[in-house]
Amino acid sequence: MGVIVFLVILGALTSIFFNTLQDAAAWLRDLPTRLVHQDISTTFRQSITEIASTKGDILEVATMQTDETVTKFDMKSAFNEAVYLGTTISEIRTPVVYRYHIKLSEDWQLSLADGVCTVRGPSLRPTLPPAIRTEGMEKKSEAGWLRFNAAENLAALEKELTPTLEKRAGNKAHLDLVREAARKSVAEFVKNWLLKEGKTHQGDVRSIVVLFQDEAQTSPAAVPPTLLIQ
Repeated sequence: MGVIVFLVILGALTSIFFNTLQDAAAWLRDLPTRLVHQDISTTFRQSITEIASTKGDILEVATMQTDETVTKFDMKSAFNEAVYLGTTISEIRTPVVYRYHIKLSEDWQLSLADGVCTVRGPSLRPTLPPAIRTEGMEKKSEAGWLRFNAAENLAALEKELTPTLEKRAGNKAHLDLVREAARKSVAEFVKNWLLKEGKTHQGDVRSIVVLFQDEAQTSPAAVPPTLLIQ
């Protein structure tokens, strides 16, 4: 009877020992992942600082070409607006190349959870001035029936063209048009860093989600994976 009890106790202790060894092995196996979770944001910011100091502070992430139309109206009347003298309308239509960038020196935040690397990068910004493709530019100007300032109105519009397009470059509509392309560029940039640093070892990172600082209210769960890592 005593031998049986001894064997039962020995078996239990052996089971506990092997379970402890398995737990310890699992802990050691997962240790690199835990360290990555803790250190990835800090390590990335340090790397970015080095990149910015050697290659410059600007990372271009998107380019877009579109046709823009800018119009200037000049209406005139006389006798306290009792007599309408006509409206001069000038218009410029031109292809414009917009470029967008983020600053490497600004705040970056990286986090890992369940194989997803979430990146919160700096705000998306237009590179100014935009490039105006003058070879495709079209101009027209028509004076009102008692107006003779078509040339002057067009000249004034040409002076306003670059500042007007700079404002358009930074508006929400234009930023939204290039946002997904910019996400992909940032994701590729982060992926290359992850591979270089060996952070994808043992499948630590399976996908990358990118958000910009001007999307502070957006939850990462609301954004589909920007890039899948095979």
